Amino acid sequence: MKEIIIGSSAEATTIVNSTNTAITAGSGTLPVLGTPFMIALMEKATCNAVFDFLEEDETTVGTGVNISHSKASGIGTVISAKAVVAECSGRKIVFDVSAADSSGDIIGKGTIERFVVKENKFMEKVGTNEI
Repeated sequence: MKEIIIGSSAEATTIVNSTNTAITAGSGTLPVLGTPFMIALMEKATCNAVFDFLEEDETTVGTGVNISHSKASGIGTVISAKAVVAECSGRKIVFDVSAADSSGDIIGKGTIERFVVKENKFMEKVGTNEI
């Protein structure tokens, strides 16, 4: 693993559609962006933020999530998540994350913690070598 630079950031974007609603996630009954999908988008942004710092056989795995989802987003809304490296201690990385809708309103924010692992070694511990 290369040295991860505090302040490194990246984004990930999606459009709310029938595949990422609360109904689809089973986390609600309305056709709005499901909280699990917003968190997944934020996690994608965290992965993007550290991708260039990882060696070929490394990846990151999520180890902690502290997120609030404060505004609903209907079908057709463009959502962008941003992740910024806030802390790095050895293989542990903490990100400040936020998600905003196409009008710039923050719809969610918080922190996500990830840990750098060797892909094969991690999968061996899981009980499979399939990557």
